[in-house]
Amino acid sequence: MIVCKFGGTSVGDAAAIRRLADIIRPRVADRPVVVVSALSGVTNALLHLLALAEGGDEAGLAKSLEQIGARHAAMAAELAAGDGAAAAISADAHRLGAVLLDREGVPPTEELTDLVAGMGELWSSRLVAAALAAQGLPGEWVDVRRAMITDARFTRAQPDRAALAHRAPGLFGPLLDAGRVPVTQGFIGATPDGRPTTLGRGGSDFSAALLGAALHAERVEIWTDVDGIMTADPRIVPNARALPMASHHEAAELAAFGATVLHPATQAPLVEARIPCVVLNSFAPERPGTTILSGHRPEPVGSSPVRSISCKRGITVVNVRSPASLGSTGFMRALFEILVRHELVVDVIATSEVNVSVTVDDPARLDEARDDLEGLGEVTVFPHRAIVAVVG
Repeated sequence: MIVCKFGGTSVGDAAAIRRLADIIRPRVADRPVVVVSALSGVTNALLHLLALAEGGDEAGLAKSLEQIGARHAAMAAELAAGDGAAAAISADAHRLGAVLLDREGVPPTEELTDLVAGMGELWSSRLVAAALAAQGLPGEWVDVRRAMITDARFTRAQPDRAALAHRAPGLFGPLLDAGRVPVTQGFIGATPDGRPTTLGRGGSDFSAALLGAALHAERVEIWTDVDGIMTADPRIVPNARALPMASHHEAAELAAFGATVLHPATQAPLVEARIPCVVLNSFAPERPGTTILSGHRPEPVGSSPVRSISCKRGITVVNVRSPASLGSTGFMRALFEILVRHELVVDVIATSEVNVSVTVDDPARLDEARDDLEGLGEVTVFPHRAIVAVVG
């Protein structure tokens, strides 16, 4: 079997979903599981509902929720997807509106944030499953939360991979054996007691990789809006090229440093299970894309030793100056204990005789950690920076 994941732009409108169906049609014999993101822009629109509810804007909340629902309903009609998907989405939206009205004027919890943010994947997957059926393909909607069990770290939940390995074959296997095409969600999961969680923004790739490993997939296909892993961001470098092959290590490095074609966590489950990953363009499915393999030996791109350049924006640099303590035993340990305690992920670290600098991408958590960091030395924060990474 194979896993085919489609990102937000690859399901962004009715034409995109028709292309998805055309991509899946010749793959039915490969026993695909289809994993989808929310329609492009929907997750942000859903999160905006939380701000409206917190501000007590009942009219704005109702209008925005109606617009989100209308977009899905219009796509269902254009795809001739029948009444079932539209009715399920409408019922979900009604329940969501009631929940948010109950929270008017109250700051949203992370648990509520996950409940709201995950609706986009539930709704897009219903549209895709119904659209496949309307085009004569055996699509069937599956709620991934029955298998993707996570901890309760809302907005950044960690999957229980042992539980997934136990549950996924029973959830998807009978459908695959019956010749069905399961359509399920990326990005979302649930705690053992059923509370909705998310794996963090961009987590649909990670979901696809986890499902691929749990189901012993032959390959995982990531369908996006570029031709594969590029030598540079094509929006900045118009003549950027797709790498025909890459190693899991290269892909992980580029993803960690801003190449948005893949989520940074995607590679680990695939490396462990020795499953290849292919990054493909849903707008040009005839192009070969990039195949990511364990053990692939990188080859130069032309005469350059550089394989790819990526940029990660929105970075905050934290400088801790402590001339008296930096070289002492335990300083670095104390620094990283603070970062771990506040769940701050470090991308880059640099040290000098009197300074240590780290980069983080969650300034909200940094605010909470700053008091602790100031116990180590003088702290200076430089927001709105970027990391440029060269992989070769």
